[in-house]
Amino acid sequence: MAKKEKETAIPGVQADDALFVALGKSKKKKRRRILITVVSIILVLAIVAVTAVSILQRRVREQFASSGEVLSYEVTVGTISTVVSGSGTLTDVDPETVTVPGGVEITEILIQTNDSIAEGDVIATVDMASVMQAMADLQTEIEALDEQISEAENDEADETIYAGVSGRVKAICVEQGTDVTDAMYEKGALALISLDGYMAVDVETEVLCAGDTVIVRLSDEEEISGTVEAVSAGKATILVTDNGPEYEEAVTVLDSEGKQIGSGNLYIHSALRVTGYAGTVKTIYADVNDKVSDTSRLFKLEDTGYSANYNSLLRSRNEKEEILLELLSLQRNGALLAPVSGSVYSVDFSEDSTTASAEEVISVATLSVDEKMSVTVSVDESDILSLQLGQEVEVSVSSVSEDTFAGTLTEINRTSSSSGTYSAVVEFEKAEGMLSGMTASVSVKIEGVENAVLIPIEALHQTSDGAYVYTSYDEELQEYGGKVDVVTGLENSTYIEIKSGLNAGDTVYYTETESAFGNFGGRGSFGGGGMPDMSGKMPDFGSGEMPSFGNGGMPKMGGGQMPGNFSGRN
Repeated sequence: MAKKEKETAIPGVQADDALFVALGKSKKKKRRRILITVVSIILVLAIVAVTAVSILQRRVREQFASSGEVLSYEVTVGTISTVVSGSGTLTDVDPETVTVPGGVEITEILIQTNDSIAEGDVIATVDMASVMQAMADLQTEIEALDEQISEAENDEADETIYAGVSGRVKAICVEQGTDVTDAMYEKGALALISLDGYMAVDVETEVLCAGDTVIVRLSDEEEISGTVEAVSAGKATILVTDNGPEYEEAVTVLDSEGKQIGSGNLYIHSALRVTGYAGTVKTIYADVNDKVSDTSRLFKLEDTGYSANYNSLLRSRNEKEEILLELLSLQRNGALLAPVSGSVYSVDFSEDSTTASAEEVISVATLSVDEKMSVTVSVDESDILSLQLGQEVEVSVSSVSEDTFAGTLTEINRTSSSSGTYSAVVEFEKAEGMLSGMTASVSVKIEGVENAVLIPIEALHQTSDGAYVYTSYDEELQEYGGKVDVVTGLENSTYIEIKSGLNAGDTVYYTETESAFGNFGGRGSFGGGGMPDMSGKMPDFGSGEMPSFGNGGMPKMGGGQMPGNFSGRN
């Protein structure tokens, strides 16, 4: 029998192997524990997320269910209109200022602002001595004017109008029998005289220079020579003789080869306007194209009346007569009386309001006749062109009455203010209790549609993709359904026109109250105060997918925001 060999053990080898085995088992156990821990955390987070979403959905439904009743509306056909609205402060229309002639001393004011007053009521008392002194001074002035008027009685306006300068008559602006005043107002002159011998025409060109010679073709095809006087900013001024060519005649400018450069109307290069102020044209001495001198007669007038100086003296005397009558009234009444019935708009008198001259006046008070009031409102640039004078409006003065008042648009200011808005003035009958300075609201109807398909504006949902409504509602599930896309039209604060998608008799469903997330009523984020667009599904958290976990944190709802896509019409 062979002898069994004895195994020889290498020192340390068995110990190392055992250590490696032990370490391997330890690492496997550690990895297993970490994996179990990670999986457990993920499962917990998933459960938390699903639970949170479920709770959120339930709370939203519960809160919407408790926040307001789901309403239904049968689509109707009616009239809808839009308005321009604004507000401003009330002002009395056409207030009357009460004055006394200068030099009269006011001793006591007997009225206050907003007092009611009747015609003939005493406004203020005056010092009679100051009234008598003012009358004496005024009478002296009137007597002095009478002497001047007597001296000027034989003065008359000149019957002959002369040229006054040398030149050529290029236009006669009157005919026999023409009123001089009318001619001056309508045409600005009785005649036009050329002073330097030239007519001129301006043409747009880039080919001419000052001093160039051109051909000017008149309206009768006659061609005359012209000279370029100057060229500026692409416009050439061309001179021709004033002997022949007519004022405002249409001409064509040609170059030396007969090529057209431009066209225009002739004007007087250096013109003098012949003027007058009174009378009627009896005779016309001059003709167009006549050469005249400074002593040449142009017109003979009749019915010239008195001279300007005489008429001026008469006007001055009439003014003083009016003041004297006011002083006589003060003397007779012993006080200043109200000329109209109404209310006191303001008291204007102060201790420093005295003057020394009767021609000057002292403002005592401003009275309102209490017939009409006005309000000025700001109008946006998109609406100003829709307004028209005489347009009917509604005015509301909440501090006076809950009723509205009928008004009329009396003024439209189409000049923009510094803030980029425009203004309009509305007048209406003054009602009892209205005071200047009160706030008034104005509504002006500017657009309307008849036979329009209408729904409450709260029932409309709108997103960037379009507008829609719900035509059904499941009470058990508290879910909307029957989503219908619509095309909208005109709207106001209550209703909106549906151009397509719905017909009269259809029914829409919506919630009119606010949501738990804030004021989303009307056409806010929940599209008209209705429930969020869940349609029986989970809320859309921005991406339309289940929430991501955002690096192990809580569910990431659409970029960290509250549930998105609850869009309504903004």
